[in-house]
Formats: sequence, structure tokens, C-alpha cells
Amino acid sequence: MKESFNKYYNFIVVLLIALIAIAFFDRGLALGLIVLALLMIITFFLLSKLGLKDKTLFRLLIIALIIHLGAVLFIYYFDFQPFSEGTGGYKNCHIIATEISENFKQGNFSFEGVPHYENERYPYRYYGLIIGVLYTITVPEMVIGQIFGVWLAILAIIFVYLIVKELGVSKKWAFIIGLMANFYPSYLFYSSLLLKDGLIVTLALMNIFLCLRLIKNFSWKKFIVFYLGLGLLIHFRIYIGYALFFAFIVSWILLSKLNPLKKKVIYGIIIVILLGFLPEISIDQGFYGIKTFKSFFNPETLVYYQQEAYFPSSFRPGEADSISEPLAEEIKTKPEEIKGYDSSWPKPKEEIKGYDSSWPKEEISFEEKPYRYLLNEFKYFIYISFGPLPWQLKKPIHYFALLEMIPWYILFLFIIKGIYQSIKNRNKLVFPLILFSLMVLVSISIFVNNFGIITRIRVPAFIVLLSLIPLGYTKYKNKELSSPRVEAGSFDQDYE
Repeated sequence: MKESFNKYYNFIVVLLIALIAIAFFDRGLALGLIVLALLMIITFFLLSKLGLKDKTLFRLLIIALIIHLGAVLFIYYFDFQPFSEGTGGYKNCHIIATEISENFKQGNFSFEGVPHYENERYPYRYYGLIIGVLYTITVPEMVIGQIFGVWLAILAIIFVYLIVKELGVSKKWAFIIGLMANFYPSYLFYSSLLLKDGLIVTLALMNIFLCLRLIKNFSWKKFIVFYLGLGLLIHFRIYIGYALFFAFIVSWILLSKLNPLKKKVIYGIIIVILLGFLPEISIDQGFYGIKTFKSFFNPETLVYYQQEAYFPSSFRPGEADSISEPLAEEIKTKPEEIKGYDSSWPKPKEEIKGYDSSWPKEEISFEEKPYRYLLNEFKYFIYISFGPLPWQLKKPIHYFALLEMIPWYILFLFIIKGIYQSIKNRNKLVFPLILFSLMVLVSISIFVNNFGIITRIRVPAFIVLLSLIPLGYTKYKNKELSSPRVEAGSFDQDYE
């Protein structure tokens, strides 16, 4: 420990002087950087303890830190909000977190007087609590919550790197894919705001990685971590959580090499039963989410989400974000009753800028016109996977989307090559990744017809698909799912 301190003594001194200087101009920024530094130290320490002493990974994380911290500072200080006119869930999240921190500092842990917190289905309720705790130990400045998102992004990049490595390719490729994920425009933008998207992407990638590990070499310790992480993912974003939920069950049953067969059957029964309770525990939706399917796969609900949800006639701050989740209820609080209300916010009846990126869906009955219905759903799936398409851009501001979509069209060709080569080489680990991504995109295509919301929700699916690119250039020599040199729970042997 002493040797490490002496080695980095000059760097530490310079860092402390810089923080003191920053504190004179912006106390919130200085505290946010201190929190980030502590979180990074803990992260590198844990990586070292887990045996992930990988210089390539460390270089990638330093690059990720620079990119995401730079994005946060640019967005915060230049108020870069080209799509929402400065409104959205990130402001409500800050308001809730601020009031929670005020309560906590006064010794009040009841959440009384916190707007929207009594609404159990408000989408930023628990993420606001996380940020509120952070505000309690620092100060209630939005930049601190945004800098916390930088750390979440770094964790996500760690799991991107590990997923690619788990597929059996080189560190060089893992570094390249991690770099691509860092520059993914939608992810870089939304994870830099005070939104829960950064946490969702991190949870999704962590659980995808654990899914692969469990398929290759099952252990109950890893399953418990996966179980808890999946529960959180279902709670924070149901589309992503359910997609991974079912992708894991199908993939584990089909691909797990657990021997003997009797043991696999017994473990399988236990896993299937335990997972069945997760939707009830996470979001009160019954065994295997039966309430969700009853509520949201009926004609009335489908028509609402396809015809009305993304064409609102009135506006309240944050409402645009609240309806992006199927379980979110309409917020009843009037704007002027929200603590921290700014009179510059758009007034009721004013058009919500983000909703001019919605498109109407045709109301067609499957029973009356099954072929037309399926053709339409396939068209919407193409929109979700490749949109917004150039001819769907209605305003000049929408052309920002081309910075993301044009590279995506090119990268998708390499993804197809990776899928083809992995099938040819019998790399079965691609199955859960493809199934997860397809289920995410299909579920979005059924319920969502607003590109602003789509670009947020589909981020985990797109990042997972990017991890398949190296397989087009790497021969998977070992056709079995588990490598003979891997021992359960050993990161040292896997990632030395």
C-alpha cells in the first residue's frame, strides 16, 4: 500500500490541488469528482481482487472515464438538450432526490412531502432514492448525480469487455467493442443525464455476462447474484428485464452442459420455480408476470399504446418520461405544486417537442386481416431496429439521429457476418445474446412508436449485438460451451 502511495504521490498531490481550485468555482463539481475518484479506486481494487489484472481493460476504462466525464460536463455546463427543450424525467428525478436528501438530513426517513414518491409506479421513484442518498452525503447538485452516471457507464464497459472475452475472442477485439460502446451516441447522451438509463444498461450487461457464465459453468453463488440483478432490472425497465428473464430460461435449458442429466433436471426445476417468483417480487406482477400479460396484451391496452400514448394533448413536466414505461401511471401533481418549479417550463396544453418523433400505427385486427397485421408488425420491427429512417426525419433537429443510424447500418453488416460465422463454427453462446436482443426489439415494436423513447430503450440490445462482430473474424475452436481450463468462479484462469 505504501509503495503504491509513493508511486502515485505526485499525481495525488496534483489531483488534490486541482480539486481545491475547482471547489472555488463549483463545489458540486468538486464533490462529484471526489465521489467518482473514490468509486474508481474501489472498482480497480475489486477488479484486482477478482483476478482481472488486465492492462487492456484498464486502458479501456480510462478512455471511458474521459469520454463519459467529458460528455457530462459538456451537457451540464452548456445545457445541451436539443430534443426535450429542457424538460423531462431528469428534472423530476433531481427534484425528488433533492427533497429526499433534505428529509434525510433532518432525520426524517418517511419520504413524506416528496412529490410523486407516494406513487409506487412512478418510474424515477427508486432511482431518485439512490441519487437522494448520494445528495445526502454530498450536496443536492444535479452534476453530482450525472457524475455518478459516469461510474455506471464505466461498469457497463467492464461488462461489455467481459462479454466479448466470454465469447472466446482476443483482448484486442474486446477493447475495440468496448470503445464502440463508449461512442454509441444514444448511450453516451442518455447516460450523461440524470436518468436511470445508465443503471439499466449496466444491470442488463452484468446479467448478460452472468447468463453466459451460468450456461458455461453453473454455480449457485453466481445464480444468486444473477437473480438479484435480474430482479432489479425487471423493476427498473420491464421490457429489458423480461427479455433477459425468458432468454436465460430458454438458453440454460437448451445449452447448459451441467452433468449428469439428473442433476441438470433437478437444478432446472429449482431455477424455473425460483425465477417464476421474480416478477412478483420485483413489480408485483404475479408468478411469471401473469398480471403483466393479462394487463398489456389485451386489445384495449394495445390500442392505447399504439394510438394514444405517444400523442398526448396536454403536458406536465416529466410526463413525457413517465409514459415510457408501461407500468407508469399518469402524474396528477400540477406543475406549480412541484417544489423547484420553474416558470420557464412549458405550460399545460403546450406541445411536447419530443413527441413529434412519433408515428401512428394502423389499427388492424389480427382475426380479420392476419396477413396485413403481421406485415405491419414486421414493418414496425424494422422501424425499431433501423429507425429513424431518413424519410422519417420531420425536423432539422432530427438529423442528429443520422450520426447514429448511418454507422449502425454499416456495423449491422459485420454483426450479420459474426452471427453467420458463429453458427458455422457452432459457437452456441451467441444464442442467448441474439434471443435477448430480438425479444427486446420485438417488445418495443409492439408497444412504443416514439423514436425518442425507442433510442433509449433499445441501447442494451444494440450493445449486445455489437459484441457479435468479432465472431466474424475469429474461429471458435472449442465447440463445447465450457473450456477445460476454466474452473467455477475463477476469474484468474479466464482473464489472465
